[in-house]
Amino acid sequence: MKRLLSGAAVVLSIAAVTACSSEPDVTPTGETTTVTVQVNGMHYTPSEIEVQVGDELVVEFENTGTDLHDMAFGNGETSERINPGQTTTIEVGVVGEDMEFWCSVSNHREMGMEGTIVATS
Repeated sequence: MKRLLSGAAVVLSIAAVTACSSEPDVTPTGETTTVTVQVNGMHYTPSEIEVQVGDELVVEFENTGTDLHDMAFGNGETSERINPGQTTTIEVGVVGEDMEFWCSVSNHREMGMEGTIVATS
């Protein structure tokens, strides 16, 4: 019985990992959408980014704020943490569905540093 439960736990663990790591089934368009995102207080500007389904998204992140920030995306992509005045480029990937993004530094997300990528058709 103990062995049976262990096997079931492994199957459930594999299923959970697979469900979390699956990406939407989308055909790439071959097009790239590039967007500049800046910091305004404890918010991103813009906080909503529209991207055509199938387009590659590239974000030029400019830390125009006064604190250390980064960008984390719902598909697992992240930027490095950058100081005020610095810029970094994030290749987010092909967009197939709506996705959240946020600042993973300290409690910045809870303070309002979050946004949404809206997949349009």
